[in-house]
Amino acid sequence: MWHGCVEAPSSSHTLRAVEGSAGRLFEDELERLAPLELRRNDPNVRIGQPPPDRLIREVKQKEKDIALVDISASQDGSLRKQILVPAAVDAPSVYHGATVRAQITAACKNSRSPESCLLHGPKEHIWSAACGARCQLVELTISSMKLGESCVASSGNAELYVDRALGIAGAHEEVEYSVVLKDISPPWPADCRPSALLLWADEQKQIATQMLQQDQVHLALLKFLMLHEMTNRTDTGQPNSHTELKALSRACRLNAAVCLGRLSQWRRVCEICSDVLAEDPCNQKALYRRGQASLRMGLAPAAQEDFAKALQVDPDSKEIQRQVSYCEKLLTLPIDKTKRGERSKVDNKWA
Repeated sequence: MWHGCVEAPSSSHTLRAVEGSAGRLFEDELERLAPLELRRNDPNVRIGQPPPDRLIREVKQKEKDIALVDISASQDGSLRKQILVPAAVDAPSVYHGATVRAQITAACKNSRSPESCLLHGPKEHIWSAACGARCQLVELTISSMKLGESCVASSGNAELYVDRALGIAGAHEEVEYSVVLKDISPPWPADCRPSALLLWADEQKQIATQMLQQDQVHLALLKFLMLHEMTNRTDTGQPNSHTELKALSRACRLNAAVCLGRLSQWRRVCEICSDVLAEDPCNQKALYRRGQASLRMGLAPAAQEDFAKALQVDPDSKEIQRQVSYCEKLLTLPIDKTKRGERSKVDNKWA
């Protein structure tokens, strides 16, 4: 007989057929002996089955009550976390490199067996935030959290959820991580002098470069964009430090463009490179990467213009010469109906 969740009977649903000793039982015993289906007068229902319009052992929040936050490095909504327990308004946020203590639980969302559903935890872990010790999904999640917050995030992309240290391989359709942030130490770098911040930022940039080389593209992008925003907000009051911050910001934006290119977000690549070129019109890397992005979007004239300017900066570059020749070939192809298929085929190579 089914012993799941049941509804308390109302006065209009009193079981008249139950008399004698059964009438003196508690309401929950009545519900156990006479399941809810019988009170709904459904002649086809079988005793012991749960009610068809009830959810057993599951409570779904209303859509308006679910707090979803974009944690994707590219901020395109492709990856979100659901906040279960929000942090206090004045709670400190996680910064890159801080020592965090968090409880992590990992589960396979699509597993039908309770035994195989739980993949890890719940267990506390201590590591340096956003430094690659955990998988990219956990690092992106923890980087967006405040002290005391509890949230869940899931992904079906093995590049994001695989964590060898936690014993989670890439054989699952979708993995969900539950993270509870319990401590941040220290809440912010103890030494906030401009020289110390520059040293910290340069260290984080080197870590991000290593992540990019190891194909941790999402986490590297997050770190490069964070460093760019941090350097823009920092006012050292010293000309030398200000110049170093500008150079660091420019390098981080160019590296972020590489990450976005790996993610095929070519429009964002053009935007970032144009931002760099507004400050430094002869920046070869910005010209070359914007030219690559323009080609991918099918804008051969714009790409040719950028490659030609980049070639003026570095006339000996074989790669830039090759790109200029390719653009010239694209622009000289006939566009009549007989040759349209050939041109489309060439353009698709860069799409």
